[in-house]
Amino acid sequence: MNVRTMFRFTLPKGTGIKTEEGRKASGMMRLIQVKDVVEIQRDSSVQKDSGGFYISLLTKTVKELGLETGITKKTIENLNPVDFSFLVDFMHEINHQVIKKVPLTCESCGHSYMGEFAPLGEA
Repeated sequence: MNVRTMFRFTLPKGTGIKTEEGRKASGMMRLIQVKDVVEIQRDSSVQKDSGGFYISLLTKTVKELGLETGITKKTIENLNPVDFSFLVDFMHEINHQVIKKVPLTCESCGHSYMGEFAPLGEA
């Protein structure tokens, strides 16, 4: 099973992000890796300021943002609050969708497909 690891997004506001003229600020984000979380937990600036966790995590997972490819903490800190919230939600969405899907094979015809777990409490 191949798991998609890169996801394209478009920021709702995109103010302050360098883009090609007339284009909305878009970018690319990768899935979180275990080593990302381990490294962030060891970062002394995150230990002192719990608000820094998402800034550090987005710095690691956002690979492109507008015309910028070298995403830094400053890049993330300077985002519009709406765009920052969007990226945190987007990060959660793409990482949780991967664990909801499982490869299945029909016993009757042998057809393979990706099935989805129903959210808890739903039938």
